[in-house]
Amino acid sequence: MPTRTTLAIAVQFRRIDWHYQRSKSMKFHIRTLGCKMNWLDSARLAAALQTAGHQAVNDEGEADYLFVNTCTVTSEADRKSKQTVNRAGRLQKQVAVLGCGPRVDSSGWRQQAANSLVFSDEAAMLAHFGIEGDELQQLPLNSRTRLPVAIQTGCDNACSFCITRVARGAHRSLPLEVIVSQVKQAVDHGVREVVLTGINLAAWGCDNSNRPEQARLHQLLEALLQQTAIARIRLSSLGPQYIQPPFFDLFADERLCDYLHISLQSGSDTVLERMVRGHGTAELLRLVERARAVRPATAIAADIIAGFPGEEEAEHQQTLALLKAVGFAKLHVFPYSERTGTPAATAGAVVEMASRKRRAAEIRELGRAMRQAFIRTQMGREFSVLLEGNGTGLSGNYIRMRAGQGEEGSEGEIITVTLGEQTLVGGE
Repeated sequence: MPTRTTLAIAVQFRRIDWHYQRSKSMKFHIRTLGCKMNWLDSARLAAALQTAGHQAVNDEGEADYLFVNTCTVTSEADRKSKQTVNRAGRLQKQVAVLGCGPRVDSSGWRQQAANSLVFSDEAAMLAHFGIEGDELQQLPLNSRTRLPVAIQTGCDNACSFCITRVARGAHRSLPLEVIVSQVKQAVDHGVREVVLTGINLAAWGCDNSNRPEQARLHQLLEALLQQTAIARIRLSSLGPQYIQPPFFDLFADERLCDYLHISLQSGSDTVLERMVRGHGTAELLRLVERARAVRPATAIAADIIAGFPGEEEAEHQQTLALLKAVGFAKLHVFPYSERTGTPAATAGAVVEMASRKRRAAEIRELGRAMRQAFIRTQMGREFSVLLEGNGTGLSGNYIRMRAGQGEEGSEGEIITVTLGEQTLVGGE
């Protein structure tokens, strides 16, 4: 067994090696867990490291450094992040840990990953790798098809299951002129679709995200449609309480993708109240009705948590009934996972794990059936499809297709495809 002295020497040598690596070009690989914002953060970090003279590699075996961008939204996400860091460490590589995990629990992560660099502060990470602050804000222009563009970060809400406001801080909207400039830059690079993303995306324009009446996402969309030539704008997850009536006037513009992903979490008003979501099912139903009145083929997607503390079987059935009534086109379903530090984790009235998993399985089964039913309603229609490098692409309402017989196109082109058995990819 190694002694404390030998372990300390090993750690010291590791620190010396880190310092040595900073002075020369390195090969790096980034592993990312969690949400679209984490993926965007990783893409920006990769772009900044490359600007600083370092080389990104797809094969982690070739890398000098492995970066792990962690997620900590649930205890399960935290466990997977730690598992990923441990696996990276076993590869005998230099490991850098960043993201929401260290932001929430820096001391715990430093104990967990004692032989790795752990960054809870972005400025310290930038300084360590010789990256200027503005370099991390550059767009990761590594694709000519689709580009994520952050329009806000942070959240002021107090959802009882969520640790995000600790991990990401207060709600902050990026200035309209900055976002417009970034989208223009993307267009100049040949990007055809931008995906607007954020921690609480639809709260853009609010002074505080607990004031949904202040939300001005529609004003941002109007500016992008009027001031840029971007071919398609896709929206990430939306809180239904933030969507104002002028949004639906803009939604008629086909440059806006007819795919709305709603951060719903439950179809029971009593569960939503215990979650402190700031909305009920009425806001969802109004949004769906108005969106489909403008564009009937709109695909409505949602996130759902099964087995939240105190959820009765009757409340689970309310969720199933609402999902059926809306006819969702896609569902992301998760059994509830306790997150230490959140009110829900100590709320009592715990739903047994077996019941959580059963309810999640029932919702997923319903989600698959609704997905197939939605696609059947779209068969025979013509769609504009943005082709990717593998020869397939997505319609605006998120159906993956390939070019039909006699049709062709290259990556980054938007082509017209008729949805049928031969052009549908994946069957779902």
